[in-house]
Amino acid sequence: MSKTKPVPIAPPPPEPFIQEQDFAARQYRGRRDYQEDYYAFADAADGDEDPLCRLLLVVGDGLGAHTGGSVASYVAVNSFVRAYHENDASHSWRLRISLDRANDTLGILTNRMPNTGAPMGTTMLAILVSHGMLNWISVGDSPLFLFRAGELHRLNEDHSLTPILEERVERGEITREDAEHHPDRHTLQSALLGAPIPMVDFMNEPFILHSGDIIIAASDGIFTLSHQQLEELLGFGKHTTADKIADAIIFAIRRINNERQDNTTVGVIKIP
Repeated sequence: MSKTKPVPIAPPPPEPFIQEQDFAARQYRGRRDYQEDYYAFADAADGDEDPLCRLLLVVGDGLGAHTGGSVASYVAVNSFVRAYHENDASHSWRLRISLDRANDTLGILTNRMPNTGAPMGTTMLAILVSHGMLNWISVGDSPLFLFRAGELHRLNEDHSLTPILEERVERGEITREDAEHHPDRHTLQSALLGAPIPMVDFMNEPFILHSGDIIIAASDGIFTLSHQQLEELLGFGKHTTADKIADAIIFAIRRINNERQDNTTVGVIKIP
């Protein structure tokens, strides 16, 4: 007598992310004359998925020494989001295609403007997050952090000269103090300028996320906080909501009152 095989039960679809509870962002102008950062969250769910079960977050940090840094970040971020929604490649390749579209758009704008100096430019960090997976693409020095099990890890590459200076410290060529105060420490090796991009950090395969993970996507103004300070702050904030974590990070930066504080953007996504 044959037994009826049990029919496997499909897992329930992931719950949508809830704004402010699961994802939020905050900005601080710092001591700059203008806010040259720009960011956007976007619903990245495919047509057969529930809304907000997949999030796209794009952060641009306009280059202050270049023409129209605030315009560059605004244009590049919006071009990126629009391009993401206009193609149907795999999720990771949509990020790559969208980055190239954003860069091309800046190139077109630069060519239409009078030749008044450096071209329009911005760094860019874009992340695609579902409940179990993370993809990213980045150009520049804007950091992507993962806070997991009490420890903070940077996931993406740093395209400033900082890693090169750190290598020189390890080889004993310069001291730690010299590296930390080097005038070229924050000089970028790569950015979106409408020209070929020298360095791109691109995750073709997704990074697996765990329940309880906290993702931080920020501009480099967050580096006013040390790694330890940010790690301790996130440790206290792991039981609260994304908006309160973002508020706490900005508050901590404001409290330090750095006389050269850069624009700061902090995007937070909590994995339920």
